[in-house]
Amino acid sequence: MKRVDPSAMNERLRAAGKRLTSERELLFEIIAENPHKDATAIYRLAVAKNPKIGLATVYRTLSLLAELGLVDVATLGEDHGHYEIHREDHVHLICLSCGRIREVPPPANLRKLGEDAGFDVCEAQLEITGYCRSCKDARTPSNGAGT
Repeated sequence: MKRVDPSAMNERLRAAGKRLTSERELLFEIIAENPHKDATAIYRLAVAKNPKIGLATVYRTLSLLAELGLVDVATLGEDHGHYEIHREDHVHLICLSCGRIREVPPPANLRKLGEDAGFDVCEAQLEITGYCRSCKDARTPSNGAGT
């Protein structure tokens, strides 16, 4: 994963009239090191490093970071958000069996779909669900077994 410069967060916060707090910096670091975690998992990781951090602080900070475009929120096939540092467009491949998430570059024409329709594309997110190779192999009955 591409490493994110925390100074970009500080600049974005200042431009929005906000300040960089130790809690915001901690949560940003946790998201950078643990992409695709939901708010509850991020909270657990944060409490392990700062027992005084509150769940409300985590939710407010996640909302602020998303509003400022510093983090992206994706559902990843669920009914709640998962967070990752904002970076270049990519596609999430989500295994329906084990839950593993793999990131791959988007097809070259993904943005072109919107542009061809006269849409000014700012960002492209795509989630594809299916089965990873390991789970697919486990689901496929072995051939030649007593038929």
